Amino acid sequence: MSVMQSVIRKILSVFVEETPVSGVAAAYNLRIGATPECPVAVNDPHGDGGFQLAIDKFLREENPDLIFLRSDTDDLSVVRKALAYLSRRGQEVVVVEQLPDAEVASALGVSVREYQSAVINPNGDAAALVG
Repeated sequence: MSVMQSVIRKILSVFVEETPVSGVAAAYNLRIGATPECPVAVNDPHGDGGFQLAIDKFLREENPDLIFLRSDTDDLSVVRKALAYLSRRGQEVVVVEQLPDAEVASALGVSVREYQSAVINPNGDAAALVG
């Protein structure tokens, strides 16, 4: 392992945990996953950038068709920041069940109908429009 990889692992360990939803003792303000269970827990309460590292790591390791975001708390600010970050990256279809489809579609720059079609079929024609 290179020195850079070691540093990145240490940084990520501050922000990210693999925590099953059923075993949650603490509330996280962002969870990321390829399913609605969102097993990757991110502790970045002020949205200082830890969520970006966690998302990048998740995308590298999982390469999912859909990315689910959610919060264990009522504060959805980091979820919205993660959605905005993913919309700038493009290429991913993001599902945020805690936000209205219209808000997610708007963040991704597509119509609600296009967004909903992409969620149903993330590899279909509508998915090309997302991002």
